[in-house]
Formats: sequence, structure tokens, C-alpha cells
Amino acid sequence: MEAETVPVATITGLYRGTFSGLEPLTKDTPLTLDEVRRNPIFYELDLQPKRENENLIIDVIYDNMVPRHQQDLFRGTDIPRGVRFWPDWFEIPPYREMRDRTGRRVYPRAPGIHTVRFRTGRRKLGLARDFSPENGGYMSPVFEFTITADVKDVRER
Repeated sequence: MEAETVPVATITGLYRGTFSGLEPLTKDTPLTLDEVRRNPIFYELDLQPKRENENLIIDVIYDNMVPRHQQDLFRGTDIPRGVRFWPDWFEIPPYREMRDRTGRRVYPRAPGIHTVRFRTGRRKLGLARDFSPENGGYMSPVFEFTITADVKDVRER
């Protein structure tokens, strides 16, 4: 019964894609506006070995907005069997201004500190998305990162 309450997958961190691979993305390593336009943000899934036959559902909650569904990930086709860590990605919403769940205005690509959370769970048959602990659900901690208005590469200071 204990395996039923173990999350199917957890999130280990955020990363930016570079020519040399993936680099951790934090408040201290900001993205430029150009990087936001061109590149997705990567995150790493830590897949529970005891539940390696389960297919996954993932939602991204960006700046406290309504959760956006990611593509369902199927074991054996989207994720190879026997793999412990798996990278996935999402794009920052391509809008200058949006409304969050409370109706306040948010600016997803504006310079400043932004937040993201993830929900993961076991995919069920049908359209229901269940992120409860009984279904292997998990809610990540809040990850923060910065977008800077400076167009030069801020990592070369």
C-alpha cells in the first residue's frame, strides 16, 4: 500500500539550454529576453523506480496562473524504461500581458523574478487529471528565476 502514496515523479530543478548542455537556472543566473524568445526552459524529472511502468501527467504553474497541461508522457515511447532521470521542457507564455487565477495582471516575459511550480501524477484512462497523493501525485516547491532586460550575456560579468 505504501507504493500507492509514493509520487510517480518529482522535479529536481530548472535548467537553461546552452551549446555545452544544460545549466542550472536560478535567480542568480538570469535569462535574457532573447533567450526567453528563442529557448524553452528545461526541468528534470526524478522518476520513482518502484513505479516505472506508470505513464505521467504534468502541469506547469507559471507565475501563479492557471495550470498548463504538458503532453502526457508514456513509458516505453516518450520515456525509455529503466531510466531514473528524464529532461522535459516548457515555454514561457508568449504574451506581454495575461491574467492569473485571481484576475490580476501578470507579465510573463517581463524583466524581473518569475516563479514556476509543477504537478505530476499517474495518467489514468480517460480525460481526468488526478494529482492526488493516492494517484502518485506531487506538487513541486516554488522555483524562482530571473529575466533581465539586458541584451548582453549577463553570465560574462
